[in-house]
Amino acid sequence: MAISHENLPISNLLYIMTTDPFLPTHVPAERVVARVGLVSDTHMPDRCADFPPPLFQVLDGVDLILHAGDVGELWVLDRLSAIAPVVAVHGNDDSVDARQELPYQQVVMVAGRRILLWHSHYENWREERVSRQGNDLRPKLARSVERGVRASADVVVFGHWHIPLVWRQDGVTVINPGALASGNEVSRQLHQTVALLYLLVDGGLEVVHVDLARPGQPFVPSIDWDASFQAALNQFSASIFTPELTAAIPYLAANLSPDLVERIRLIVPNLARRVWAGELPQLDESTLLDALRQVPELSTEDKDQIDQLLRSAPWMTNTTTM
Repeated sequence: MAISHENLPISNLLYIMTTDPFLPTHVPAERVVARVGLVSDTHMPDRCADFPPPLFQVLDGVDLILHAGDVGELWVLDRLSAIAPVVAVHGNDDSVDARQELPYQQVVMVAGRRILLWHSHYENWREERVSRQGNDLRPKLARSVERGVRASADVVVFGHWHIPLVWRQDGVTVINPGALASGNEVSRQLHQTVALLYLLVDGGLEVVHVDLARPGQPFVPSIDWDASFQAALNQFSASIFTPELTAAIPYLAANLSPDLVERIRLIVPNLARRVWAGELPQLDESTLLDALRQVPELSTEDKDQIDQLLRSAPWMTNTTTM
């Protein structure tokens, strides 16, 4: 797919020149030849019920939207296409339809610039699992750099990490826009972010991230490149459980039957949605016990056993008796 600045709608160019609140002040509006919206990891509707309304404000006037995978259901792209044309790839944790209809990676040409779009996961789940064992940021980023060099791309846009960042190496600018949804069923995304990519007439580019909770100003990710991947992730992702309940989970798993552990696991997604929706700050033991009370398949004996285990754990200080 190729887009030339000569073919960009005049309305979009006028938007940049007159109303764009995110264009860096040192960049004259007339130098911008394309403005691209970058989105990733929407995971809709399983982990994010709908777009935060500020997203449409932030992406208003872009010429193109790139979605870097883990879309969720394909209607997500339909909604985004009401703003601008959309190019998307699938992720490792995508819906069946998204994996079937969207490619693993895509090269997009915009205003004479080559952009490689991918989620960055390994297609083989064993390789993906091995890749998660390392905790150094730079080797992980090198994989996207190498992919960009191979495609002769100026820019690589990737998702998967849920960490907004910009990294430059070997003539390639690597961008992660961040995420709207959590990285898994037991975490919560602390910052819902997207990014704007400005392509300039002289071949330069600018990247601006926006935290959708504070859409009136740019968001500057603070990444310590010499620290661990986990340290970077911890700025943007946290457990849905309180520390006490986090400590209790392996304790419960070791002392309950597998069938009972599975029944507990099945109620967690509904509780997680309450955290993602902002109804609860985190899940604590009282919330879990209240939810278990409502499960008709659990016997009184099962509930009493779970209650006793939680109350007997030394780190539990605020458990409500069932």
